Amino acid sequence: MIVFMGLSIHPQITSYQPYLIMKLYQLLQAYDFDELMPVINDMFPGTSKFRPELKHAYELLLSMQPVASKKAIRYKILPGDTANHSYVGAEDTCFNATWEVCLGKDVSRERGVDLSDIELVANSLVNLCLQAKYPKVFEKDHQTLLKG
Repeated sequence: MIVFMGLSIHPQITSYQPYLIMKLYQLLQAYDFDELMPVINDMFPGTSKFRPELKHAYELLLSMQPVASKKAIRYKILPGDTANHSYVGAEDTCFNATWEVCLGKDVSRERGVDLSDIELVANSLVNLCLQAKYPKVFEKDHQTLLKG
C-alpha cells in the first residue's frame, strides 16, 4: 500500500499496465497458417471447414502494408449475457477499421487474460474476417464465412 497525500493507494488495484505484445502484423508474421488453423479450430469448433477462406485471408493480410494506428486491439475479460458469466476477447470496435489499419494496431492483453500469443493471432484473424472492413477481393470468402 502506498500513502500519497493522506490517501491509501493499492497499486495492484489502481495501476493499469496492459501487457503489450506487438503490432498485429508482427504477430501474424510470427506464425504459419498451418500452425494457426488447429488453434482456430480449437477456439471455434467446426471452423476447419473454412480453411480455404481463412487461409486466403491470412495470405491477403501478409501481402498488405500496415497503416500506423494509435488505437489498440486490447484483449480483456468482458461481461457475458448473464451477471455471473464472462469471457475473454477484444471488443468488436477494435476491429472497426480496414484490414490495413488493424494490422498497424498494437495488440495487448489486460491482467487476467490467459491467452497465448498464437491464440491472440488466431482470434484476431477470425475477427478480421468477420468484423473488419475487408478488401473487395475477399467478398466471396466473407459471404461463405457468414453463411456458416
